This record gives sequence, C-alpha cells and structure tokens, in this order.
Amino acid sequence: MPKSTNYAALVLGAITVFTAMETMAESDYRCTVGRVAMASTKSATILAWEEKIHIGKQFTVERQTGLMAGILKNSFTTKPVVIDVGSKDNSYKVVTTMRLDEGAGFGSNIYALTINEYAYSSQKPFVFLNNDVVYLGECEHF
Repeated sequence: MPKSTNYAALVLGAITVFTAMETMAESDYRCTVGRVAMASTKSATILAWEEKIHIGKQFTVERQTGLMAGILKNSFTTKPVVIDVGSKDNSYKVVTTMRLDEGAGFGSNIYALTINEYAYSSQKPFVFLNNDVVYLGECEHF
C-alpha cells in the first residue's frame, strides 16, 4: 500500500475512534431527583423521609449497561436490562427485576427507569420506579 493510503487509513481510523469516544462520553446520563411519590397515602412520614434524602441529589446511568450509581441504584444482586437505548422518537428504558430467591430472601423487587431521550431540551425528564416509590426529575448527557 502506498504511504498516502496508509496515512489516509490512519487518519480515518483516528477520526472514527475519537468520534466513538465522544459519542460514548456524551451517552451516559447524570440525573437529579426533583420529586418523590409513593403508592400508599398512609405513609406520610416515609414519604417525607424519602423526599429529605433524595430531592436535589444525583445519580448516574451508564447508557450501555443501564447501571445506576449514586443516590438511586438499580442493581444489587441482579443486572439491569436495557430494553430501549432511546432516540429522537423513543425513551431510554431499563428494567431490573429480583425474584425472592435471587436476593437475600426478604422479598422481590422491580426497578424501572425511563428517560425521555426524545425531549428537545438538554434536560431529559425521567421517572424511576423502585417497587412502590416513584422518583421524578431531569437527566442530562455527560
């Protein structure tokens, strides 16, 4: 191969790597909790505690794996499953389930995160379900 072809291939390869790295770097999410709700109206004390601990706090989401870290988490003994990576038309969606026999034997759990990737703003609304507690807020790419 001529030297100019090698150089062109090298430049093209470098551009591809940098583009992929840039896309990966911007594809993860940093989210801030803005509101908390519960299915039960009899748990005002628990709701107040959840709000105090979570509102204004942040968590991150690895877009490829769905793994959440920070104030909210979705992986304790089982792994999250990304069911939609999101687009200009669809929300990003990740679900984690834990059956009774998969955890410490205390109960089953379901975690579901939806981020409105299609939102025109850089702030993407999210909703996270942790059994009967719902967290809402906004995410941004980082």
